[in-house]
Amino acid sequence: MPDAVLLDWNMPVMNGIELVTKMREKPAFKATPVLMVTTMAEKEQILQAMQAGVTNYVVKPFDAPTLKKKIEQILGV
Repeated sequence: MPDAVLLDWNMPVMNGIELVTKMREKPAFKATPVLMVTTMAEKEQILQAMQAGVTNYVVKPFDAPTLKKKIEQILGV
C-alpha cells in the first residue's frame, strides 16, 4: 500500500476527482493521504477536490520547498 498518492486533476481515462472518489470507496484507501497537484485553481475546484476526499491541494507551478511542505503536511511529519 502506498504511504501517499499524488495525482493531477487532468489525467487520461479517469480524472483526479473520479480517482480519489473511487479510492475513498475502498476500505484500504480510506485513510491514504492524497495530494492533488494541478493547475485547477478556482475556489470551487479546490472545494470539489476536498469534498471528494483529497487531503491537500497544491497549484502548479510550484517550487520544491512548497511541494516538500505539502507532502510533509499530508504525511503528518
